[in-house]
Amino acid sequence: MKKFTLVFFLVTLLLSTVTFAQDILVVDPGVGTLNAAIAANGGNKIYQLQAGEWYQIDGVIENVDYHLQIIGEEPEAGEMPATLQTNADAGGGVFGKMFNAFGDITVKGIYVVNADLNGVVAPNFIEQNMHGGHVVVDKCILDPVTTANGVTDIGGNARIYFTNNQVLRMGHQLNPNDGHFFNTGGSGDGVDTLYVENNTFVCMGTNMFAGNFNNAVHNYIKFNHNTWVMQKSQIEWVDYEETFIFTNNLMFDYNTQPWAANWQPMPGADVNQPKPALIYADTIPGETLPSTRQQFWEYNMLYRNPKFYDLLDELNVWAVTNGKPVLNYQPFLWPVDSINAVDPNNIPRETVLFANDEAFPNWKEGNNLADIDPMFEDQEIYTYSDKFVEWTRPASMIHALGDAADNYPPASQWPQWHWDPDGDPAINSAWPVFNGKYTNEELLKASIENLPLGDLNWFPEAKVRWEAQKDEIDAHVAAGNEEKFILTSAKPEIKGTSFSAECYPNPFSKETTISFELQARTDVNVTIVNLVGQKITTLMSSEKSAGSYKVSWNGTDNSGNMVNSGIYFYTISTETGSQTGRIVLSK
Repeated sequence: MKKFTLVFFLVTLLLSTVTFAQDILVVDPGVGTLNAAIAANGGNKIYQLQAGEWYQIDGVIENVDYHLQIIGEEPEAGEMPATLQTNADAGGGVFGKMFNAFGDITVKGIYVVNADLNGVVAPNFIEQNMHGGHVVVDKCILDPVTTANGVTDIGGNARIYFTNNQVLRMGHQLNPNDGHFFNTGGSGDGVDTLYVENNTFVCMGTNMFAGNFNNAVHNYIKFNHNTWVMQKSQIEWVDYEETFIFTNNLMFDYNTQPWAANWQPMPGADVNQPKPALIYADTIPGETLPSTRQQFWEYNMLYRNPKFYDLLDELNVWAVTNGKPVLNYQPFLWPVDSINAVDPNNIPRETVLFANDEAFPNWKEGNNLADIDPMFEDQEIYTYSDKFVEWTRPASMIHALGDAADNYPPASQWPQWHWDPDGDPAINSAWPVFNGKYTNEELLKASIENLPLGDLNWFPEAKVRWEAQKDEIDAHVAAGNEEKFILTSAKPEIKGTSFSAECYPNPFSKETTISFELQARTDVNVTIVNLVGQKITTLMSSEKSAGSYKVSWNGTDNSGNMVNSGIYFYTISTETGSQTGRIVLSK
């Protein structure tokens, strides 16, 4: 039996699209038990998978005209969450998808393994076929996720909410042109909403959003506070959006596949503009100017391993020698004085649009950083990054420069850059699968709110501050403000919760003391939770008073049992505010 553990500090997400009105049906673990439960009860139940148990589907899960809700039981301290794994058909072929939705669908708190027991990865994860259907994926780990498409809006006009997830291994290792995480199908309608926030994506494919290029108009797209570590190609292939917001994202080794000019014209690109940028944008046919649409690409960081630039030099020497077009890496936008603008009639389209404040007053791009090392805590990230450079060389020689594949070993023998902690693609037994915390001081305050760029689940204290004023921050961005948003302190103000000054000793082995001050009369609770958000113990519920407080923790839970060594978080909560910090128990 395979079991997995969720790594995130879980925070409840309230979405208006989800209502848990039905009774909860606890599903027995095993093969096909979830399929059988859904077949018997349809949309009349919420299907809860038991923490620490393993489930495998025996057929693609399908719902028609009802809201299918699958949630994982919250694990106890130290317990693993529920795992849901796909399967193969009678002929031995892995299922083409895990979920085939003809109604709304919610998947929450599950470890999803979208590969069969032989390690063969399925090409799709969720297909939403209902026009106007909802998809909610929250607090899940997906590893591996797919070889082709993650969440596809086939019916059109879907509302997709993808939040607080960790996603690993999308696409395969055969070429640079595979894997579209969010995709649209054949309806001709764009998505109504694509909301992607506080996720970590590791080893992704060609692009994050393949929006049917310029054949559909999408209503609202937002990527906010996401972390990417190693991705082959673009952010998105979309020309027409009413609103596209891309903010506070951390991209490490992103868009690493050099672009070949002879690939033009790509769908959505112009044959006269051979250097597309990461931003794809255009006027909508018949659009009246000045445009009321919004593009907001601010406060992001795009990093590439310096060895990728060395590789680019090597590839272009070969290209010039052999009469091939030179290659390039795409920035957010090409500057107007770039080599692409030597011919005044050949200035990149997006550069012109974003610079035209009169015609496009709501199009903003700026405050973006490049090539700053986040300084990840996990040094293995850099080992995989170097492997990614090695993988990119034969991929580029064959696919971008047209050299004969016979000059290189088979793709199966190229360096394996996909993140695989246990080293065996047929199993997922290593834990944790990934650590996305970083230490670069500049990036830890580089977001529009002066918080860390990227997924805030790696920085629980910062996430608490962000959540306290999220509505105000969203309004600030929606109004097109390019200046920083100034976070205010929660009231009543809680002082002295910095562990460097007010928690001692830390790390601790037997007992630690947390000290803080209050400037108001209010009830106070101090709780300790583990990395997956499970409450370990409540340390104190004080009388109403103002002044200095000290509370000690001896490393035990509510039952008096000693917990394991590791990282824990305390939260000091009052009636109107809270603060969170970190404790390390080292026995």
